[in-house]
Amino acid sequence: MRFSPLLTLLSALAALALMFMVLLAGYTTSTLPTLDMFTINAAQIANTEFNNGTGNGEVSPSYRRAAKQPAFAVGCNCAEIVNGTLTINGTAVINGTLSLGTAKLDVAPYYSVFTINYCQGGYLPDYADPSGSAVLTHCQKPSLSRHFDLVDIIEDSMKRTGEALGVDLSLDDLDWPQGISNAFTYVNSAGAAFIGFLLVGLASLILATLAAFLGLFRATKTTAKFLFITSVIALVAQTICAVIATAIVTIVVNGINANGDDIGVSADQGNYFMAMIWIAVALLFVSTLTTTATLCIGSSRRSHAPLRQDEGYDMPPIGRRKPVPYSTYSPDPRDWDPYSSRRTLVNDGEYNQYGDEFR
Repeated sequence: MRFSPLLTLLSALAALALMFMVLLAGYTTSTLPTLDMFTINAAQIANTEFNNGTGNGEVSPSYRRAAKQPAFAVGCNCAEIVNGTLTINGTAVINGTLSLGTAKLDVAPYYSVFTINYCQGGYLPDYADPSGSAVLTHCQKPSLSRHFDLVDIIEDSMKRTGEALGVDLSLDDLDWPQGISNAFTYVNSAGAAFIGFLLVGLASLILATLAAFLGLFRATKTTAKFLFITSVIALVAQTICAVIATAIVTIVVNGINANGDDIGVSADQGNYFMAMIWIAVALLFVSTLTTTATLCIGSSRRSHAPLRQDEGYDMPPIGRRKPVPYSTYSPDPRDWDPYSSRRTLVNDGEYNQYGDEFR
């Protein structure tokens, strides 16, 4: 068994396993939960209470951290007369009774984003506990077309909360920074390209692995050429896929961390995801390199060695310097008999020793 095809096969198999792990991570809450692209801590927004008053009452970050208060609470904290009716914090006082409704946003404290899915969860024992750990509780249905947009999730949640309270709520009530919205806008189109190149790379890598397995036992020029083509396609596709994934993670994480401190939102990149996707690219490079060497140099010098004379023509080699039969001499055009259809195998002076029947 030759070393070069074996190294090609092992590299392709390892890269294929890593890419399938990256693709299937997050299929359920217990399926490779550490292979996320990035995670988002939105616990403070998830615990923000809104009431059916008006206005935007902001709690200072230092006081909020000390008192474990939510980031914002809607309410003007005032008493006034509106259309002849006494209102407190924007709520009408009817028959001496103040009816005040409160609600929290339907937003998960923790989000973990994967290649074709995202999961949500919370923090145990509490989000305000520095030693608390994130726990996934629910995952969406995996889909190649699924993308994660925190801005859309919070906007939909605020709309539902506003309808329940009978007030109009928007991102302005959270003083939502535009930098976070821009970050998700930039990566929306890149997500589709990331999935596309990932699928092309996986398909080419599967074909390359099959060709490498076949070439391990039956090395032919056609197999080597097919393996080279599929390996190059897989390497190019996976490299572009890794570059796009790195750009997505970097833009989202930096955009959230640079603008989310005032509203209590933070993000962390998935180090295991980044490591595995680039290790797969490195393994594909090794596989392509060994395939190129096999195609250019050849799998074995023995297959290119010339046949020996005795093997090729079933006759003793000339190197032994034994007398060669006259029948093995190369015919000389000068010895052609113009009056016969046969060649003259001997000189004219040697006819007598063979008899006249040779004429």
